[in-house]
Order: sequence, then structure tokens, then C-alpha cells
Amino acid sequence: MKFTKNKKVYEEDINSNQGKALTIVFPDSIQEIKNIVKLSDSDIIPRGSGTSFSLGVLPDNSVIIDMSKMKNIIDLNLNKKTVIVESGILVKELNEELEQHGLEFPIIPIFSAIETVGGLIAKNSSGSNEIKYGRITNWLDSITVVDGKGEQIKVSKSDLSDFVGMEGTTGIIIQATLRLTTVKNKSLTILKSDKLDFILDANKKLRLEQDIVSIDILSKEASQFLGFESKYHLFIEYESEKGLFKKSEYEKFMKIKNKAYTRIAAEGFYLMESIRVYADSLEDFLIYLEEKNIPYFGHIATGVIYPCFHPIQKEKQKETLQFAKRLRATISYNFGFGLKNKEFVLQSDKELIKRIKIRQDPKNKFNLNKLIDKKEYSKENREEIEAKIDINEIKNEIEEIDELVEKQVQDEKVEDLNPEKVTLKKQGEISPEEREKVRKIAFGFFGAKKPQEKQEQKKEENNGGYIG
Repeated sequence: MKFTKNKKVYEEDINSNQGKALTIVFPDSIQEIKNIVKLSDSDIIPRGSGTSFSLGVLPDNSVIIDMSKMKNIIDLNLNKKTVIVESGILVKELNEELEQHGLEFPIIPIFSAIETVGGLIAKNSSGSNEIKYGRITNWLDSITVVDGKGEQIKVSKSDLSDFVGMEGTTGIIIQATLRLTTVKNKSLTILKSDKLDFILDANKKLRLEQDIVSIDILSKEASQFLGFESKYHLFIEYESEKGLFKKSEYEKFMKIKNKAYTRIAAEGFYLMESIRVYADSLEDFLIYLEEKNIPYFGHIATGVIYPCFHPIQKEKQKETLQFAKRLRATISYNFGFGLKNKEFVLQSDKELIKRIKIRQDPKNKFNLNKLIDKKEYSKENREEIEAKIDINEIKNEIEEIDELVEKQVQDEKVEDLNPEKVTLKKQGEISPEEREKVRKIAFGFFGAKKPQEKQEQKKEENNGGYIG
């Protein structure tokens, strides 16, 4: 295990915010990580590439665990199309290795060249191809973590929500078993228009096609920064030969599109947000960005938009987040809430996070003040939450047992329903599998129902066109 004296790069985040690190360590084994967690009394921050735009890894007198040395491919199963990797491996490096076997990991974030698998899991990230492949949680079979007690545990798919999307506040992700897909030939078509209505209508129609893997938008200003005309540009990627651009031309235009943030940032607009807007509010949100002269790009097929701001526009940045909130949009969709945007965490989710913290990080060692304020996790609050959990667990267990009884013993009833002992007449004790199911229901999972999209279709304008 190595230490570093040069802390500066770790004490400054991607947007130049300043923090304070006690030390930075580079473990190369699980045992070393376990020892750090057991021996340290300071805030511990697991760190991948440090690409958080939400102050997700900014230290506050913290011990930073840099996972960059733990980047090995442990096992590749070609028959099952699965791979076990250490969390420090870069997405791009993983796919370069998998390509030799005709396979790929399909979650490609906007910074795939520097994003680690562990970082994606911590934020439950998606990529431009979310319309087909979803978020990373859809491609996880299991993960291995070190929890707040310094113990190594393997987490199955049913319990991933204790760590996936928790931004390193409940444990350190060590390894992951990922599912893979076969590499497919891809092609690209680019539409351009000076009318937003045309772009939105094209997106509504195209996103229903099965072989489309992504639809990305560049605003007029972002298009100019990339060397295109001052028009909206729609990049439509197919997993087939249907697109106009194939092979080398496909690669060329995809590289240009993937430089969107780099070019926008080079113009001074380097403060970026990740906001997912429901389909029925997408037009309102894009019009708002246009009226405020905010450059943006994004995955329009799934409503994920990345507006970019100049440092002198921090007030405009805050106003944009508040406007998005009024539209019921998801703030920090691919970036995590971190320290910066935790005010947008729903109260119901905060309560769930606290419960998970008690279960997985009882001494509150990991990534303090991220997602929720550390003052909300004081000793008194923990004791109060623990008491509530006991009651809720009992209530939920009884409800689940009632359901099991109805299915298993139609004419029998639950007897002796008290906090100390719950039994079933004639059926004996509930099996470990059933009790595990009860526990999972008691703690619940994150999620929200998506409103139904409007069915009205606008007439397509005639001023759209292809790049050719």
C-alpha cells in the first residue's frame, strides 16, 4: 500500500472547490482496505477518478482511498457473458479488453476514458444508450464491498440498493460481477434543424425504433463550439447498418460528439449539471435553456440534459436547478447529489439512506456530509432511527407473514404476533429465504413512477435535414 504527500490534486475537485485531506492511500488488496476501515476514526472517502460535479469526493479532514491500483479483470466467462472486475478499472480499458472477445459492457458514460466501474456503481450512472440498456444497476449481478465494520461482504442483486447509487456513503465497492453484451455493428445519422419543434418531434418518433441505441442533442451554441452550423443537431445511433454514416465516418462523428463537454468547457462554461426531465416537460426545459442562453447537450431520448455554466453564472445555475425541480425533474441524475446538490434529495429518500447507513455503516465512517447532512446522523438521531426501524421491521414482517400464511395455509391464522416471537401454526418457522424477502420489503428500494407521456404528436416541420 502506498501513500502520497502530494495532496493538492485530491483536495481540489473538478470545479476547483477546495477541501482538506489528512492522507491519501493506494491499497492494492482487500485486506489493506479492511485494515484502513477498522483502524481509522476519520471520515473515509472512496475515490475512483474524481469526476464528480457535485462535490461527491471533496474531503473534509478525510482519509481518501484511491482505488486506481485495484483495476484487474479477475474472471471473464465467455459462455455466461459475465466478467468480474475490480472497481478501479476504467470503463474504456475494460471495453478495450472485452472487444478482443467480441463483447462489451454497454454502459458508456460521457467520460468513459476516465470513469471507473466503481464510480459508476456509486452513482448508479447511465450513458447515452440508456434508452436500450438502462442504468448500471441493470447490468450488475453482484458486488463485493467492505462495510463500515471493516468486513468484506458479497452483495447479491436483491440487496444492491444498499450500495448502488449511495455515493460511497455506505461502503467501499471492491469488485463487481458485470453482465456483458455482444459487440454489434453501429451506424449514425445526424439530423439538423433551426427549429426545436422538428427536433423534438423527430426524437418522439425515432426513439420507438428497436435498433436505435441512442439519440443525442447539441444545442445551437454547443454545435457552433464543435464546428457545426448554428443549428440543433440530433445524433441518432443505430445498432445496425441503417444509419447514413458507417465505419470510419461513424467513428469520426462519434468522436466529435463525445467532445461536446470539452469544447463547451474550453469556452468557459465548465460548470455542468445532469438533469433528467420527463417527456411532457422536455420542451419547456429546453426552451428555458434557450431563453437563458445556456449551452447544453444531452441524451434527448431519455430526457437527460447537461446544461453548462460559466463560473460567473452561479446564480443562473441555481435558478436552473430550481426551475427543473418545479418540472419534477431529477437533479444530478448521472452525477450524484454529493455535497452540492443534497438539498434536492427527497425527505423520504433521506430517511431510507439513514436506515441503510445504520445497517452498513453504523459508526458513520464513509463520505460524511454527502447525500445527507452529518448533523442529521448524530448519535441521538441514530438511536431514534434505530427504534423506528425495530418497529417498522416488526410491522412489515407480520404483514409479509400474513401473506405467506394465506398462500401456504389457507385455513390457518397467525398466532402470537409479538415483537419477540412470530410463529405459524402447523407450518413451523419461516424459511431463511422467506425472512430475507421480508427484510428487503421492510427497507424498500429507491424509485419513482414516471408520469405517462402525452400522446399528442405535433406535425413535423419541413425545415429539418440530414448532414451529408
